[in-house]
Amino acid sequence: MEIKRSAIKNNSILILGFLFYLAMVFINFLANYLPINGKNTGQVSAQYPNLFVPAPYTFSIWGVIYLSILVFLIFQLTGSPGLKQKKDTRSSVQNINVVFIFTCVINMSWIVAWHYGLILLSVILMLLLLLLLIVLNSYLVALDPWLSKTEKFFLKAPFGLYLGWICIATIANVTALLVSYGWKGFGLSEESWAFIMIIVGAIISIVAIFRFSSIYTGLSVIWALGGIITQRRNNIIYHKYIELCAWIGIAIVGIAIFIELTNGYLWKAGSNDD
Repeated sequence: MEIKRSAIKNNSILILGFLFYLAMVFINFLANYLPINGKNTGQVSAQYPNLFVPAPYTFSIWGVIYLSILVFLIFQLTGSPGLKQKKDTRSSVQNINVVFIFTCVINMSWIVAWHYGLILLSVILMLLLLLLLIVLNSYLVALDPWLSKTEKFFLKAPFGLYLGWICIATIANVTALLVSYGWKGFGLSEESWAFIMIIVGAIISIVAIFRFSSIYTGLSVIWALGGIITQRRNNIIYHKYIELCAWIGIAIVGIAIFIELTNGYLWKAGSNDD
């Protein structure tokens, strides 16, 4: 009876997750289709020019993130009976879905704040979203011992990508806030601050890769750094040192991904030997 009640509760939360997911995608669609407050998301971003903003095509990663989250939700319904049957995983999966619902609420709230020029509020919301994704990925790490390869992919890929992108988006959001305040950079040039932000983004990515055993976070950051390189090349003024710094960031994150993959392989090989 207790297992049945738990299953009903899990399914109810999952259905609620679907509904909030659809609402989130719809709000993001309206943000650019209407657009909300007369400006699409990119046009609002253009009001706060800085050297950390990547090329417009880079934001297409949202499509990959949203699609992968949809697959994650469907997978729970149809592709992963083990997650529902394993006692050790049921409560963790329930927690993941609850946190996911909160991320949807914050995501939608951020869109509204951003489009109405409430930049300080948007930064607060972005930081909350980042915190929730860290919590969510922590739950996923705790599930590792009970997950198959397939389950790991469908659970960890969506939120690893999401976390990596939000790490970069948070830095960009804070930068936009500083630009809106007319911040002068404490005497450092805009280019110098771009260097610092790229390095900070790369370091955060590396910590996340090893902390959450997720290469997907690094892949998002590499994608973002590639977009920064493209955007700097497209500028009237060519910032070659920012491009070089971004390439170094890509290389460092790439090495971290390689180490994580190698560690996973060696750990598996060692387990098989035992």
